[in-house]
Amino acid sequence: MNSIKQGTFILLIALLPLLVAPAVLAIDNPAERIEEIQFSEAELAQMLAPIALYPDSLLTHILIASTYPLEVVQANRWRKQHKNLQASDAVSKAEDKDWDPSVVALVAFPTVLEKLSDDLNWTQKLGDAFLQDEQQVLSSIQTLRRQAEEANSLDDMDNMRVTKVNQEIIIEPAQKEIVYVPVYDTRVVYGHWRWYNYPPVYWVYPPRYAMDYSNHLSSHFYWHSGIRISFNYYFSAFRWHDRHIVVTHHHHSNHYRPRTRIVSSSGAQRWNHKPTHRRGVAYRSTVVKQRYNSHRPSTLQTKQLRSVDRYGNGAKPKHYNTVQIKQRREQDFGHKLATNHARINTNIKSNQRHEFNSRYKKESNSQRNIGSAATHQEKRTKQTNSIYKVESAKTKPALGQDRTHQRDKNIQRNYNPKEDKGLLRDYSAQKNRHDQANRIKQEREGTQFNASQRSKTQQRTQVNHQTNRERSQQSAQGRTQQRDH
Repeated sequence: MNSIKQGTFILLIALLPLLVAPAVLAIDNPAERIEEIQFSEAELAQMLAPIALYPDSLLTHILIASTYPLEVVQANRWRKQHKNLQASDAVSKAEDKDWDPSVVALVAFPTVLEKLSDDLNWTQKLGDAFLQDEQQVLSSIQTLRRQAEEANSLDDMDNMRVTKVNQEIIIEPAQKEIVYVPVYDTRVVYGHWRWYNYPPVYWVYPPRYAMDYSNHLSSHFYWHSGIRISFNYYFSAFRWHDRHIVVTHHHHSNHYRPRTRIVSSSGAQRWNHKPTHRRGVAYRSTVVKQRYNSHRPSTLQTKQLRSVDRYGNGAKPKHYNTVQIKQRREQDFGHKLATNHARINTNIKSNQRHEFNSRYKKESNSQRNIGSAATHQEKRTKQTNSIYKVESAKTKPALGQDRTHQRDKNIQRNYNPKEDKGLLRDYSAQKNRHDQANRIKQEREGTQFNASQRSKTQQRTQVNHQTNRERSQQSAQGRTQQRDH
């Protein structure tokens, strides 16, 4: 009996690793159980809104280049360093770089390349969506174009030729070898937007970019300067009924080739992603990573591993499902809107405060200037009055000197001591000359002052001297009493 128990115990010990191993592997490798999270229809529409109405030839290059975000950033930096080059010269010089041909073709469109580089998060999401499900992305583009057609927005595209082939909307340049990049408000051109929680991406272009305005006053489209195609550009096209992109060899593709010719040419083949141009950027999902044999963990796998490291292997790893991700994104979007509104209100208040302070400073400065002008006028009036008082203390001229006295008054009124300090001396000398001439004239005519007038003048002078002496004595006595006190 004891031998049977011992054998059973040894057998359980031997089978224990096999029983525990699956659970341990499930905990240690949580990334193997990650779901393939697809982009929803609303997310794709939000993402594709600013480029869905671009011409097909340019749109193919944008979708392909978005799968190589690091090369897009490098091309944009290189284009800024060579911003004085023409489009054809820039593309010819960029062909020496080890970039994808679609990235090189976008060098001719610096505005598009700058948007892809600046909004790098959007570019990487677009590339991930395109790699994950190419058919779904192309279907979303056609849905947005039909929505714009229902809003009667496609009738205003002056520089584009919009056609319909088997219910598929195709947008091509009106002039074969001149490509215009449209600029439009995504919040208006699509009419009623169905996805309220996912508003369309709206790009704002700085005023330094030259734009051509439409001939229609009610048009929703503006246009960048047209780019004449004389470089390798026509080597990719949409095969809309199959929902994928077809490419040919990019050499000797500088002349216009219609979409049907590119699709049906002998060397045409479906576009395939080249991981070497990815430059080590992680893929979004594990399925895409395994498809292109990438050894770097995907972004979702990295998030899952971080949650396991945070909560430990003993805890149940966090499970990402579609509902939770949508709720989280809606919460983030609501928080972003609230933050933007708060920032806008703060800027408005600061601008109002700055405007009030500047207005207050202007009013205070104007009042200060008015006060200083009034003070200056009072000082000038006092100086003028003092001059008049000094002159009025002189002897009143005789009856025959009225005209000369009036001329002297006019000279006094026009006198300004601030203009010239020597003017007072010139004026005194001039007055002495006039007095001397008057005395000579009186002696010649035999006229003399009346004795009574002379006595009155002497009496008046004596009274003035006596008054001045009394005032000086009183002031001296007052100073003495103040000193004694």
